[in-house]
Amino acid sequence: MTQEVKTNNSTLVNSVCAIVFILFTFVYLYFFQSDIIAMEQHVLSGGITHYNKTIGAVLLTVVLFLVKLGVSKLTRFDGWINILNYLPSLMFLAVLTSGNQDFDVSLFPTNVIVIVCIVIILYAIFAVLSRQKSIFYIDTSYTGSLTGGLWKSLLALSAMLLMVCALGNTNEIFHYRLRIEHLLESNDYDDALSVGEKSDDTDPDLTMLRIYALSRTKQLGERLFEYPIPIGGSDILLPDGVNVKCMMFPETEIFKQLGIRKMGKMKPLEYLLYLENHGLAMKSVTDYILCGYLLDKNLDGFVNIIKNKYNLSSPALPKHYREALTLYTHLRSNPVLVFHSEIMDADYADFQKLEEKYNNKSERFSYVKDTYGETYWFYYFYQ
Repeated sequence: MTQEVKTNNSTLVNSVCAIVFILFTFVYLYFFQSDIIAMEQHVLSGGITHYNKTIGAVLLTVVLFLVKLGVSKLTRFDGWINILNYLPSLMFLAVLTSGNQDFDVSLFPTNVIVIVCIVIILYAIFAVLSRQKSIFYIDTSYTGSLTGGLWKSLLALSAMLLMVCALGNTNEIFHYRLRIEHLLESNDYDDALSVGEKSDDTDPDLTMLRIYALSRTKQLGERLFEYPIPIGGSDILLPDGVNVKCMMFPETEIFKQLGIRKMGKMKPLEYLLYLENHGLAMKSVTDYILCGYLLDKNLDGFVNIIKNKYNLSSPALPKHYREALTLYTHLRSNPVLVFHSEIMDADYADFQKLEEKYNNKSERFSYVKDTYGETYWFYYFYQ
């Protein structure tokens, strides 16, 4: 009778742990790491195949559970340490979701590979020693209540799951980039623009992708400075394959909407002006040039272009262009053109009053950002 109870307890504990493992693996792969897996598949296949996160999550979960079953046949751990048979599967999952951002150097981070190898070696040594009862003995029986064996197993499993999360790639900006590139491949520009839009974190690659999506939706001059902008000025407008680049999305698609010539070794703004001056530019180039000047805080260059490209009295004039023209009019003693908008002039006056209200730089920055953080004025004076 006692043996039957122990067997039932063991079966129940193993079933609960299996359910926890399967749920964690699927949720982790489907909701948190699908972008990383997609990038790895893209790199390994040379861009030929594409990752489906539903099919991928299901298949990988099944494979990892089958690996656990195979390992169990080899180790034959008794009692509650049977939970350690999940370790090889979880270490494989950790490597799979670690995705190196510098994939040109290595697809997986070296430190993750080293840690996983050490863990697997220690696991193998433990598996061998555990069979030598005379040398190495651990009481693995399910003694006491059912909950006693269950909490030991779940505690050990939780520790392994935390290790997976710690080794996985959790860089938010990197995940944003990969998700946006995936959406751009499907021409889902609006969804791409919503990725990470509430976050203050960004980098040149992410901003370059957003600029492209804004251009495709004809919102570049309207919304660019609603997003955080990294250091780099107009150099972040386009990919250069070195400092600013795509992971999966073809860079040729970005240049295709601008003109017939590839960028070569020219800087982005230099390349765009070349297209414009030689009659090779597509319509979207104008906004790229204007925003390039704004990113460089070159108001004079901006004004020299916009006066010939836009009807400055039109109510459809993009927001950031109106903000830049208002700023130019107030900063220049002898402006080439004078721009006035009742609403913009009032907003800029309020912006100046808010600045004057706070003497402490940190306090001023915080309050101005809260109110005007999505304007060109904030970028011009504070970034």
